[in-house]
Amino acid sequence: MAMRKNIASTNDWRLPLPRAKSDSSGRVRAIVFDAGGTLMYPADPIGETYAKFARSHGFKLAAEATTNAFREAMKAASPRTKGTVPRDGNDREWWKQIVKRSLPEQPPIDPTAFETFFEEVYLYFGKPEAWGIYPEVLEVFEELRDHDVDLAVLSNWDGRLHTVLDGNGLGEYLPNRFISAELGWEKPDPAIYRHVADVMRIQPASLLSVGDDARNDVEGPRRAGWQAVQIERPKKDLWGAVRAVTRR
Repeated sequence: MAMRKNIASTNDWRLPLPRAKSDSSGRVRAIVFDAGGTLMYPADPIGETYAKFARSHGFKLAAEATTNAFREAMKAASPRTKGTVPRDGNDREWWKQIVKRSLPEQPPIDPTAFETFFEEVYLYFGKPEAWGIYPEVLEVFEELRDHDVDLAVLSNWDGRLHTVLDGNGLGEYLPNRFISAELGWEKPDPAIYRHVADVMRIQPASLLSVGDDARNDVEGPRRAGWQAVQIERPKKDLWGAVRAVTRR
């Protein structure tokens, strides 16, 4: 596997850093994108995917009910308690609990069948083809290349995200990747926003967060001194980020 330059995943982030880049005008010097729901989305509804894999292991799932249960499981599991987010990129056990809670009430599933089912689901969502890219994303990234602005991704995800980004053509635009399960913090922990600013050596006021989650991508960054733009499709897509850069 080719080596990938990723300043966010280095182990020397505790070392003293040069002075951060400052811009008294408040000009955006870097845009930090969320991943899921901002740049990409599941190619098929979560419930349909779970139901497809479940059938091959001898049990049935109602797709719509499973999708709804998944959403509730995600809400209940976030934000996570401090000290429970891994640093090695592997968040398999956390995801196993999410998947368990996503299965609607039904007769008990054989534990061996569940383990195999979970492993297949987990691996599937680490593949580029499991995800769709929102139609404007690549065009927006190309437009931003004409501006003096760094791009990064900050996501509550795990190491699988690298393969998903690279395989969908987003990796070349996002060399700076901050992934919760590689850092030990997740949004909206203030520490993760400070870490991004320190590693990128950019003052918080010159960082722009772009994402679909009000708590993680807007409120948290603003409390950390960042600027923020919320994505609210179909009303507001990534072109709002371009306008935030070009309006000055």
